[in-house]
Amino acid sequence: MEKLFLKSTNDYNLSLAVFACEKPKAVIQIIHGMQEHKERYYTFAEFLMKNGYAVVVSDMRGHGEDAPILGHIADKKGEVLLLEDQKRIYEYIKERFGDVPVCLLGHSMGSIIGRVVLQERSKDYNKVILSGYVAPNPVSGLAVILGNIVKTFTGKQKSSKFLASLALGPYTKAVKDRRTDLDWLSYNEENVDNYIKCPLCGIKFSNGSFSALFHVLKYMGKAKRYKEVNPDLKILLAGGEEDPCTGGEKGRANSKKVLEKAGFKNLSVITYKKMRHEILNEKDNQKVYNDMLEFLEK
Repeated sequence: MEKLFLKSTNDYNLSLAVFACEKPKAVIQIIHGMQEHKERYYTFAEFLMKNGYAVVVSDMRGHGEDAPILGHIADKKGEVLLLEDQKRIYEYIKERFGDVPVCLLGHSMGSIIGRVVLQERSKDYNKVILSGYVAPNPVSGLAVILGNIVKTFTGKQKSSKFLASLALGPYTKAVKDRRTDLDWLSYNEENVDNYIKCPLCGIKFSNGSFSALFHVLKYMGKAKRYKEVNPDLKILLAGGEEDPCTGGEKGRANSKKVLEKAGFKNLSVITYKKMRHEILNEKDNQKVYNDMLEFLEK
């Protein structure tokens, strides 16, 4: 594994980890979720590398040990910067690996960003995996307005309990008789405990970060925003049956419906029983690993 920094918009240094292999079948560009970091994907990246795939995983702005301000994406236009960062990473992949096909994997907030990236760049990717894919939210427009108000009056780099509750409160309450407020992440108690112990996980999001999140969530749910769609792009939607982020059966159907309405015709869905949000970190994650590998191989 090689760690490097990649200069992006506004001279932001993106922290990347590259898992290279000889003559890769494809390069997997991974976008992690909110309030976590790239190192949590190293085990999966090593699995992919052993099976002939190169992997590039990065820390989102405001995330990871190299973040200038942990939990703060940007004062303004964070949603634009997040998208520009992924475009810059794609450019780096093409510069380094040439004509090798590129696949995109986005988890949670990364699945939101990934879908917005596809609105302009679906022809850049060979295949796409959306893990723990967040359901479109009909009140996301209202969340944008509230986020902007709070950010304006309380400060861009401050952290609002109200916005945190708006974004994550429903997930916490989704698990009855919960052991911790983060049980919605997975059934795997060791994974939940490791997340809680990690100083780079569960970080406080700034008002500017919540504003960026609400904006990309709003964009994600609009099929008309997709331009120059590659209808044959193979997309896998993979999630736990008890993942509150996917919105249950109705939410999962809505995610698929938006992509179909946008023009994508090659969608696959895998819903894992007895799994929650972080399917890559459940005890039976080897099944998830193998299913994703099979999707990439076929």
